[in-house]
Amino acid sequence: MIPRILAFCVLLLAAPVMAAPPVGHVFVIVLENQDFDKTFGPATPAPYLGHVLPSKGALLTQYFATGHKSLDNYITMISGQPPAPATQMDCKTFVDFQQTASPDAEGILPGNGCVYPASVQTVADQLEARGLSWRGYMEEMGADPSREAASCAHPATGGPGIVPAIPADNYAYRHNPFVYFHSIIDRQSDCDANDVNLEKLKDDLASVETTPNFSFIVP
Repeated sequence: MIPRILAFCVLLLAAPVMAAPPVGHVFVIVLENQDFDKTFGPATPAPYLGHVLPSKGALLTQYFATGHKSLDNYITMISGQPPAPATQMDCKTFVDFQQTASPDAEGILPGNGCVYPASVQTVADQLEARGLSWRGYMEEMGADPSREAASCAHPATGGPGIVPAIPADNYAYRHNPFVYFHSIIDRQSDCDANDVNLEKLKDDLASVETTPNFSFIVP
């Protein structure tokens, strides 16, 4: 019996460890205006989101907002830049960010304003540098063509940064962080191709090849 037990132990130790496959696609779906307990607590009105999905994966509980409006948090999510006075007020005027000093060791740019200079990188820029694809999917962007473009929609420089929602078009600039970076909007064709209406998502999901490596989805 002893040799048999030892052999069994050796086989267990020698068994190959199966590595997890590499992550090829990441989806970020932004659902705002409810706190953690409202969404994931026992009385959540969204049990599939709050209970079923966490049971099938991992619920990360140590994420916190960086500000108390919308835009500052969206900008942090894709760039790591903290709130500035203007972004914390959702950028009522669409103006360039004016830096007051050089970036610190963490890449944080001191100053104030809305549209960050091209030197400030986003997750989109980092993905492109690695040859990976991304898309931002914005619900109702361009639903009313007289209100905003159907892709890469942002105000003119110096124009109103907040436009009231209308019944037929609830798109809000402050929910589309990609258009607050010159590294993206200064490349018009690339911005138009990657910052698109949510309707395009269903076509992109038709195959693995057309599904971006990183999808940022804003209902």
